[in-house]
Amino acid sequence: MKETILLFNIPVREKRLKIGKVLLPLGIAVKAADKKDYLQSIGYLAGYKDMSGINDSYGGNELEGEMIVMAGLSGAKMETVLTALKKAGVQKTCLKAVLTDTNRFWTAPELYEELIKEYNKMNEQP
Repeated sequence: MKETILLFNIPVREKRLKIGKVLLPLGIAVKAADKKDYLQSIGYLAGYKDMSGINDSYGGNELEGEMIVMAGLSGAKMETVLTALKKAGVQKTCLKAVLTDTNRFWTAPELYEELIKEYNKMNEQP
């Protein structure tokens, strides 16, 4: 699988371009997902050859925040990517995930909801 970064709900074109610019030297493909494709599995959007798409378009609300999914990266490469994303100005509040054998079957809204639960739990005040 080709190393890929999926961008969800990153609406500012300049920000998407800046992310692409810092990841280009790393040889990582950057793909901004269209809202209409949010019913597709994350794995399909990332380019998994064994996953097929569906012929339905998403008609729901946009994700509440930004989300980035890293697919096909090694642990060391992920650290480099996270540093590059920080350099590109990606906010700490942007949800980030690694594509796994489990979540590759989820849709963007499903993954976002799971990540927001984890984010809120980690940031709870005692």
